[in-house]
Amino acid sequence: MENGISVFWFRRDLRLEDNAGLYRALKSGKKVLPIFVFDRNILDKLDNRSDARVSFIHDHVSKLKTLLEKMGSTLLTFNCSPERAFHQLLTEYPNIQEVYTNADYEPYARERDGTMRQWLGEKGVELKQIKDTVIFEKNEVLKDDGSPYTVFTPYRT
Repeated sequence: MENGISVFWFRRDLRLEDNAGLYRALKSGKKVLPIFVFDRNILDKLDNRSDARVSFIHDHVSKLKTLLEKMGSTLLTFNCSPERAFHQLLTEYPNIQEVYTNADYEPYARERDGTMRQWLGEKGVELKQIKDTVIFEKNEVLKDDGSPYTVFTPYRT
């Protein structure tokens, strides 16, 4: 096993089974450091005391941490922006070489991931987004000439 560390960044996918990004991180041959970030950029816009989504996520993150601890691992959690979380991580674990996560297609997520890809890249860390929650990426369903479908008659049965 190499001395470097691979981070697996849990986000929408709080599961250990059938998790493509986690699988790829574990197959990297490096020590895997699982994390979850309670993203203040999202949470600060919500009423956390009454938002059932926040309670749901917190409960599942706690269960995930317990499961990982039973397996001899852990789950580091952060309550800040992703940039601040990774700044702390890179300070404490300077041998992080790559960050795996499952791709997220929401507008905020795409913007965040673009920012994080650049920021991490400047630190020599590669962000690897893995296809997991979709069957096809948008660039995988194209006509023979490489253009997107605009008429969906071929899908008719």
